[in-house]
Amino acid sequence: MKVIGFTRDTDGLMRIVLTQPYVTCLRLATKDEIDEMVIAKGFSDNCNGQGVNYISDRLVLEDMHPANVFIDDITENPICIDCIVKFVKK
Repeated sequence: MKVIGFTRDTDGLMRIVLTQPYVTCLRLATKDEIDEMVIAKGFSDNCNGQGVNYISDRLVLEDMHPANVFIDDITENPICIDCIVKFVKK
Protein backbone atom coordinates (compact mmCIF):
# COMPACT_ATOMS: atom_id res chain seq x y z
CA MET A 1 0.00 0.00 0.00
CA LYS A 2 1.19 3.49 -0.80
CA VAL A 3 0.06 6.75 0.81
CA ILE A 4 -1.17 9.17 -1.86
CA GLY A 5 -2.86 11.79 0.28
CA PHE A 6 -4.93 12.78 3.28
CA THR A 7 -8.56 13.78 3.74
CA ARG A 8 -11.18 14.24 6.45
CA ASP A 9 -14.29 12.12 6.81
CA THR A 10 -17.77 13.41 7.65
CA ASP A 11 -16.88 13.34 11.37
CA GLY A 12 -13.91 15.60 10.73
CA LEU A 13 -11.38 12.84 11.42
CA MET A 14 -8.16 12.86 9.38
CA ARG A 15 -7.94 9.85 7.05
CA ILE A 16 -5.11 8.45 4.94
CA VAL A 17 -5.79 7.85 1.24
CA LEU A 18 -4.00 4.75 -0.06
CA THR A 19 -3.44 3.04 -3.37
CA GLN A 20 -2.42 -0.52 -3.93
CA PRO A 21 -1.30 -2.51 -6.96
CA TYR A 22 -2.99 -5.75 -7.99
CA VAL A 23 -1.44 -8.66 -6.10
CA THR A 24 -1.67 -12.41 -6.48
CA CYS A 25 -1.58 -14.65 -3.50
CA LEU A 26 -0.31 -18.05 -2.56
CA ARG A 27 -2.83 -18.33 0.28
CA LEU A 28 -4.48 -16.36 3.08
CA ALA A 29 -2.21 -15.39 5.98
CA THR A 30 -2.68 -16.93 9.40
CA LYS A 31 -3.27 -14.83 12.50
CA ASP A 32 0.24 -15.75 13.69
CA GLU A 33 1.75 -14.48 10.41
CA ILE A 34 -0.25 -11.24 10.70
CA ASP A 35 0.83 -10.79 14.33
CA GLU A 36 4.48 -11.37 13.39
CA MET A 37 4.31 -8.85 10.53
CA VAL A 38 2.69 -6.03 12.54
CA ILE A 39 4.88 -6.58 15.62
CA ALA A 40 7.98 -6.26 13.39
CA LYS A 41 6.61 -2.89 12.23
CA GLY A 42 6.06 -1.58 15.78
CA PHE A 43 2.36 -2.40 16.24
CA SER A 44 0.68 -4.42 18.96
CA ASP A 45 -2.74 -6.06 19.28
CA ASN A 46 -5.28 -3.59 20.64
CA CYS A 47 -6.19 -6.22 23.26
CA ASN A 48 -9.73 -6.79 22.03
CA GLY A 49 -8.94 -10.51 21.80
CA GLN A 50 -9.79 -10.77 18.11
CA GLY A 51 -6.42 -9.83 16.67
CA VAL A 52 -7.86 -7.81 13.78
CA ASN A 53 -6.95 -4.32 15.03
CA TYR A 54 -3.44 -3.20 15.87
CA ILE A 55 -2.03 0.02 17.30
CA SER A 56 1.26 1.92 17.48
CA ASP A 57 1.96 5.28 19.09
CA ARG A 58 0.78 7.08 15.92
CA LEU A 59 -1.38 4.75 13.83
CA VAL A 60 -4.19 2.22 14.13
CA LEU A 61 -4.59 -0.66 11.66
CA GLU A 62 -8.10 -2.07 11.46
CA ASP A 63 -9.70 -4.99 9.62
CA MET A 64 -6.46 -7.01 9.56
CA HIS A 65 -8.11 -10.44 9.50
CA PRO A 66 -6.79 -13.32 7.35
CA ALA A 67 -9.19 -12.59 4.45
CA ASN A 68 -7.52 -9.15 4.14
CA VAL A 69 -3.91 -10.32 4.49
CA PHE A 70 -2.46 -12.63 1.85
CA ILE A 71 0.84 -14.42 1.47
CA ASP A 72 2.39 -13.13 -1.76
CA ASP A 73 3.03 -15.89 -4.29
CA ILE A 74 6.47 -14.48 -5.25
CA THR A 75 8.01 -13.22 -1.99
CA GLU A 76 5.92 -15.38 0.36
CA ASN A 77 5.59 -12.30 2.60
CA PRO A 78 2.28 -11.06 4.02
CA ILE A 79 0.52 -8.37 1.95
CA CYS A 80 -2.34 -6.32 3.39
CA ILE A 81 -5.34 -5.44 1.28
CA ASP A 82 -8.40 -3.49 2.35
CA CYS A 83 -6.78 -2.46 5.64
CA ILE A 84 -8.12 0.64 7.35
CA VAL A 85 -5.34 2.98 8.54
CA LYS A 86 -6.16 5.71 11.06
CA PHE A 87 -4.21 8.19 13.11
CA VAL A 88 -4.26 7.65 16.89
CA LYS A 89 -6.52 10.21 18.58
CA LYS A 90 -4.63 12.27 21.11
